[in-house]
Amino acid sequence: MKLLINTESLLPPLTGIGTYTQNLLEQFVAMRALESIECFSGHHFASATQTLHDCHARALSGDASSLPSKGHLHRLLRNSSLAYRAREVLRNNLLRLQSARLKDLVYHEPNFILRAHKGPCVATIHDLSFIHHPQFHPAKRVAWLSRELPKTLARADALITDSEYIRKELIELYGVDEQRVHTIHLGAAACYTPQDAQQTQEVLSGFKLRHGQYLLFVGTLEPRKGLDTLLDAWSSLPSALTEAFPLVLAGSPGWGNADTLARIAHLQQTRGLRHLNYVAASALPALYAGAQAFVYPSHYEGFGLPVLEAMNSGVPVICTQDTSMCEITGDSALLVEHGSVEQLATYMQWLLEHDDARAAFAAAGLERAKAFSWARCAGQTLDVYRHISD
Repeated sequence: MKLLINTESLLPPLTGIGTYTQNLLEQFVAMRALESIECFSGHHFASATQTLHDCHARALSGDASSLPSKGHLHRLLRNSSLAYRAREVLRNNLLRLQSARLKDLVYHEPNFILRAHKGPCVATIHDLSFIHHPQFHPAKRVAWLSRELPKTLARADALITDSEYIRKELIELYGVDEQRVHTIHLGAAACYTPQDAQQTQEVLSGFKLRHGQYLLFVGTLEPRKGLDTLLDAWSSLPSALTEAFPLVLAGSPGWGNADTLARIAHLQQTRGLRHLNYVAASALPALYAGAQAFVYPSHYEGFGLPVLEAMNSGVPVICTQDTSMCEITGDSALLVEHGSVEQLATYMQWLLEHDDARAAFAAAGLERAKAFSWARCAGQTLDVYRHISD
């Protein structure tokens, strides 16, 4: 069996979809279960080995920090629906030019919308936040997904979702045949593991942080992640606690967050909040492992990969109830109501002040995380490929 996979998401800065794509590729290469893997990056084709080499090289060079700054013209084009459509047409045409060579390959689209391909194809639908929370996305992205997703659902031979929560939403909202939709949970890379103060010292000293003396959030800084709730809750804690346990935000700015970024800047000056911006993948394991607790009050997630990475690092987690994250955490995390500042603040203070409870939740999360792995994710994904290629 031969695979064609879209690897556009591997360009920095790496998002959750990029992490998903990279880990699938790494597992496929290690398993040697595929005759060949052809990677399409939007403008050229490459082998899986070369694609992963390029991805790792970018990570070593600093990922997003090594990219040139974008000018005014670039920003205008990025925000133009016409330019966005033109780019999609060009990339689809490049695939069409290779259609005769690629038609017998199983095509996997890890990023929602299928591109032009005449052979068997599968798409991963990570979430439906553009339907439930359109205000959290640029209008052009909502319009594009609203227009293109039904076409993908009709064309795909199989569909993959990251959680049963999203699988049920997809079936209920779009009437998709449930036999075509497969829940395949994500995994946490082996580098996410408990570490002591000596093991994290080198990385944390570079950020001027101390092991076990900060609260952590990792994710894109955008409205969907519940950052305003987090900032309100942390700011309401007793000053002695916020001084002893600063809130650390690790993530690039996303969309629609001008007011939030202004608040973050103010809290940096007045309360000691730390905004690390984009953190290289090589530094994340130590950053997770050194946290006293991980706080992720996101309004909506398709899976909640940072939650699993924190659990795998032996760190207690606070996240949002009635989301897909509950499917991942089970009863191993503290769950808060959507947007409840008071409850979130209460839970944060309770964890910080009770060592036994913190240790118990950390141990429960670590045990729960054993049920998830990228090897399992890749194996189940291969089963889907085999099913549609028979």
